[in-house]
Amino acid sequence: MKRHHGWSLFLIMLATGLVHAQDHFFLQAEASQGLFFAPRVDPYTFSAQVHPSLGIGASPRNFLLGASLAGVYNNPDWALLWGSRLVLHITKLQKKPINRGPRVTYGTLHLTGAILWEGSELRRLAGGVMIDVWEGALLINPRLGYDRKSERKFLEVGLGMGF
Repeated sequence: MKRHHGWSLFLIMLATGLVHAQDHFFLQAEASQGLFFAPRVDPYTFSAQVHPSLGIGASPRNFLLGASLAGVYNNPDWALLWGSRLVLHITKLQKKPINRGPRVTYGTLHLTGAILWEGSELRRLAGGVMIDVWEGALLINPRLGYDRKSERKFLEVGLGMGF
């Protein structure tokens, strides 16, 4: 089989797999702001991230494996980072009704972990929790991490959406 036929076959198989896996594919996007824990004059950090993810198991929102692409600003420099992300479901968030009746689920709580690279160099490690309100309508993602380039720990809070 010629090389270009192999690529064509691969792309057809990939497209077919994605169509059948559409219930297990999620796309999350967020913008985060934060501070470095250091006594320097430039403690501010910002990131805009996109996370295409694949849900694993019978309840695909409970365990997500995904890629990450991030534009990161560490005062005064910008960088484009790439990497991977893991999201693990912990529990449902429920509200007790005022009157008698069943509890109403309004969101879920997840653990998150991410590894981000700049080129071929490991740049950022981060982990935290994610609150998913109304199945992705609002994602709140506070996380702690370490930036290897600046050699500083940071705290970021991200707001986003997921589909």
